[in-house]
Amino acid sequence: MGEKTVDMTKGSILPKMIRFALPVLLGMLFQRIYNFVDVYIVGRYLGDEALAAVSIAGGAMYLLFSIMMGLTTGVSVVVSQYYGGGDEKKVTETFVSSIYVAVVSTLIITIAGLIGARPLLRVLQTSNDLLDQATVYLMVVFAGAVGTMLYNWISAVLRSLGNSVVPLVFLIISSVLNVILDIAFVVWIPMGVAGAAFATVLAQLLSGIGCLVYAWKILPILRFTKEELRCDRELVKQMLIYGVPTGLQMSIISVSDMTLQAMVNTYGTALIVAYGVCIKVEGVGWQMAEAIGTSLGTFTGQNVGANHLDRVKQGVRCAYLMNAVCYGIFCPVIWFFARPIMEAFTGNPESIRYGVEYMKIFSCFFFVGGILVVYHNILRSAGDVTITVLMGVSEIITRIGCTFLFTAVFGYYGLWWVSPLTWCCAMLVGCVRYYSGKWKKKVQLQRGDSIHG
Repeated sequence: MGEKTVDMTKGSILPKMIRFALPVLLGMLFQRIYNFVDVYIVGRYLGDEALAAVSIAGGAMYLLFSIMMGLTTGVSVVVSQYYGGGDEKKVTETFVSSIYVAVVSTLIITIAGLIGARPLLRVLQTSNDLLDQATVYLMVVFAGAVGTMLYNWISAVLRSLGNSVVPLVFLIISSVLNVILDIAFVVWIPMGVAGAAFATVLAQLLSGIGCLVYAWKILPILRFTKEELRCDRELVKQMLIYGVPTGLQMSIISVSDMTLQAMVNTYGTALIVAYGVCIKVEGVGWQMAEAIGTSLGTFTGQNVGANHLDRVKQGVRCAYLMNAVCYGIFCPVIWFFARPIMEAFTGNPESIRYGVEYMKIFSCFFFVGGILVVYHNILRSAGDVTITVLMGVSEIITRIGCTFLFTAVFGYYGLWWVSPLTWCCAMLVGCVRYYSGKWKKKVQLQRGDSIHG
């Protein structure tokens, strides 16, 4: 399965970042297949109302799972810094302590999700004819949150060590299984939207178990004895210092996304379906940015640990180039194939028209979104987490303000311009911070306080 770990503190930068990013991108695309399969099967076999319910549930689901993703990001930053600094003992201790973080956060998210699913959907102004199906979908997903956390946690650890191939392998296996289970639980065994949710949960759980078994069997640096199974409060604190602001930033963004979704919901099922499909396509575009960002984040974390700050700046320039190439291909494809893409998911002419409009607009701005993700990852992995929260705040202010202003002036069409403008504003905040050089002071501070202190 390729190299067990990869030291990114030496050697050619661009080839290493590309080799790391490609498996991450493929893994994210296969993870996106989970959602596309759900959307396609639900839309074709359960109808537009079920499809709209699943689309609405997606926004609510991301709000709580953003905390989970933030915490796993915190784990990966700390592990990558100790690994880059050559402190294998601390890597093992961090891995052990992260188990406690993962277990506790999963319990909290599961309980909060099960209790808050229906109230949250009501806040989103979900109509009564969609509420029950959306609630069922969310309840199943939150009940299986352990599978989502398991995969995201262990894959974050593996990637922080430079191994992006193994998470991909197990995700491909579970993606194939997800397709089979989707057909089984929706088409063969008519379980409705609950079947689509259960298929995704089960597939994620299996991919997480596969990654965990690999980590234990193959990587000695992650093995520990019963006596070593103790929680180091200082390491937990470090993980939370990175993870909580990241989770907060993601939550803030998800709140602004839900505001936009709530406004979309007021325009009826046709627009909800169009927006739901477009969000899935938009998600594919974000996968490229996230793959490049994840590569840069691991690269930055390891080189911060090794105190190679000039090398970090070279990595950022490589990330710019990778974004330019990816979106130079992706954006024209979406622009020219917007209609066939919409027609693959719905036969409603009104939904198709809405979807084509939005795709042609957001495809022109994706490069900005990619650069936004670059700044998020370089600043977060360098320890400058406060500014990433401020970037999130700028997003929520812009998104919520523009949602109400643009719809008041332009009607539904104004909704299509909200996200692109939001990306531009947040990107500018990150750009100013990065080129100010203040993130370097954060690096020196954390090196004195934690890495070698």
